[in-house]
Amino acid sequence: MFYIIGSVVILSLCTVFALSYFKNKTINEELPQEFKRYQSIDSSKTIISGNATMSLLQESTEEIQSFLTPDHHVIVYTVPDKNIHSFFKVNRSGNIIDSLTINARPAEIAFVKGFILDKKNHQYYPWSFTGNKKPVNITMQNSDLAWNEERQQKQLSAIVGDSAFIYVDYRSGDTPAPRKQSGEAMQTTQAMTTYAILTSFKHDKCTQLYTTIDISEKFPYSYTENLLLNNLFKYINTSSRNTKAFIKAKEIRYRHFQKLKYEKVHFSGSGGYNPGFDEMLYSGNLFTDVTYKNDTLRMKEFMYLDDKWHQSFIEINGKNIGTLTKNKVQPPEHIDAYGYYSHPKLEYALFTTNDKKIYIIK
Repeated sequence: MFYIIGSVVILSLCTVFALSYFKNKTINEELPQEFKRYQSIDSSKTIISGNATMSLLQESTEEIQSFLTPDHHVIVYTVPDKNIHSFFKVNRSGNIIDSLTINARPAEIAFVKGFILDKKNHQYYPWSFTGNKKPVNITMQNSDLAWNEERQQKQLSAIVGDSAFIYVDYRSGDTPAPRKQSGEAMQTTQAMTTYAILTSFKHDKCTQLYTTIDISEKFPYSYTENLLLNNLFKYINTSSRNTKAFIKAKEIRYRHFQKLKYEKVHFSGSGGYNPGFDEMLYSGNLFTDVTYKNDTLRMKEFMYLDDKWHQSFIEINGKNIGTLTKNKVQPPEHIDAYGYYSHPKLEYALFTTNDKKIYIIK
């Protein structure tokens, strides 16, 4: 009799859990009336409300970079395909007036405060400022690392005192290293040398100094990280391991997350000894208001929510709703927040839902 009762209890518990699981799997929350006319940004490249129109400006396979020139032109840097670097110039009215395409491997190009640096060919493009699409050769100093420390230090001091910013690239490898001989002559021999290349920009001139002097204190990693932050939507969050974070914008208001389904999602391991794992996630839509002048653009986006962890910065009614991802594969595409940028000299605003898409609002 005891075994029979125990079996009945276990069966009942299993039934309850199964019903609960089935109920969660088919949540399909009723959507409040006020959100039923929101436009999906997943299925449309254009969102319209009143006199305001939000349309997709550029899309990229890598993180989009953006920079505002002194003439108030916005430079948008995208990677549409492997080894293709595309730069677009948007004028004050929000029209693309020029573009530049460079074929190179990702590590060979650096975008430094509007200057485009071709590290492999020792050239740079001042196109962002002058419109000149032809690469300019960089003046190289001590490229054979033959200067003594005193001469290197003197030139380094001159560059630091005469440059608004300096891009530092650390290198190591077989390079000609000077070695004194007993006689008057000096010979060189191949040696493994760690050195730095300091690229400085002044007006329309670019200079590179090769140096073996330890400059890590003067130019720490955080300096270069800030220098390469060409992003009108983000800043370096020093309180969170120097991660990039979206600048909070009063124009963005997250309104509601509608849970449609509670489902088990399998993430594959990252390789090696890391096995795959399962997570229970809510699939649904995030509803957001974006204000532009006197109009409010109302949009929704489909994504996945994990309400157990709080890695996104999206809040609804002052409460962080959890971790949002755009996909359910490994690695997950995290949605930290949305970004908004405007400037008094621009007749438009910029908006982004993730690092690989940028929208323009007019």
